[in-house]
Amino acid sequence: MQQTFDTHYWQSARFGGVMRYHTRALGRGVLTVLLVMLISQLLSLLLPMFTGNPYPFMGIYADIAVTLIAALVAGSITANKSTRFLLRFGTARFSVWLGNLLGLWCAMIGLLIGTLLLNMLTGGLATLLAQLAPQRFTVKILFQDMQVSALYSQTLADALRNLPTYILYTLEWTALFYLLGCCLRRNRILTIAIIIGVPMLLLMLTLIPAVRQAIDVLENANEQRQILLGVQWIKYLQDAMNFIQYQWPVIQLLAAIGSLPLSYLCMRNTPQP
Repeated sequence: MQQTFDTHYWQSARFGGVMRYHTRALGRGVLTVLLVMLISQLLSLLLPMFTGNPYPFMGIYADIAVTLIAALVAGSITANKSTRFLLRFGTARFSVWLGNLLGLWCAMIGLLIGTLLLNMLTGGLATLLAQLAPQRFTVKILFQDMQVSALYSQTLADALRNLPTYILYTLEWTALFYLLGCCLRRNRILTIAIIIGVPMLLLMLTLIPAVRQAIDVLENANEQRQILLGVQWIKYLQDAMNFIQYQWPVIQLLAAIGSLPLSYLCMRNTPQP
């Protein structure tokens, strides 16, 4: 009886239809981004063969920057256009909210892994071309002095080792960007004012007075006081780096967890089209 009830609930909530919609909509977006990246990387491989310039090779990596930019755009579209489209058919708001998050998470993780696979492909092609046609295609190693094959294997191992951390970051920031999209849909002016106003207020209250004090010390104080000020600023930078390294991941995780119920509260009041 419990299984019958669960099946009837998910059928009436149309959760399967929500996921099929996101599979098509977000899947097309992810494939489009990967296709554009593939074309650009293939063109970058062909240009050195015609220009004679070496191909800059930085190794293998999962492109977290492209993934987070795509998550920001997809989160905004999903919170607006996709949500209104799904609610048009009387779909339960909870299933829409849950489907939105699961669809975004799966799509962005797929994009992250796709960028890694694309870099593996283009890196392998660059290594192969450098071996088959060294007169027409040369590879320039950036930031390191080693062979192309050695850099490929080393950076591939590093990318695979860092992949779980990047997946966690993708999940966290996707949830935060979805909440941002829901807030922008509810009240765009207030949301933008908070996003811009709060950092500017913190900057005015903390950093600007400290910079003014430092300028006054540099202009009026003796050499010993200036050296002491430099040591203090180095300590401030070290404290900031330690905070970012040890405390910020926990804050980011808690913020992502807290964004889940907040995004539902913002989303559930979406008017029925």
